[in-house]
Amino acid sequence: MAVATFKPRKSAPAASLSLAKAKATLSAVIDGVEQKRHPVTILRRGIPVAQIIPFPDAPAPKLRGSMAGTGRELRDIVAPLDVEWTVGNE
Repeated sequence: MAVATFKPRKSAPAASLSLAKAKATLSAVIDGVEQKRHPVTILRRGIPVAQIIPFPDAPAPKLRGSMAGTGRELRDIVAPLDVEWTVGNE
């Protein structure tokens, strides 16, 4: 009988970006770190110089139902308008 060995899970590899690409897409990089909870390494000429990591106490944002209750009905969208208009008579 074979003995089962324990193999620890590898964490997701840290993504890396060049400094120029990170500067151009910083907002998207921050959103990705916040949602996926994986660090991003910033490279200058191929050498790691910085790392963006998720804040440890911040939970990942909840997407389902995040916009609930934010819409409102202004008026009936099916009823005809009170203004009569024609195209070309301006």
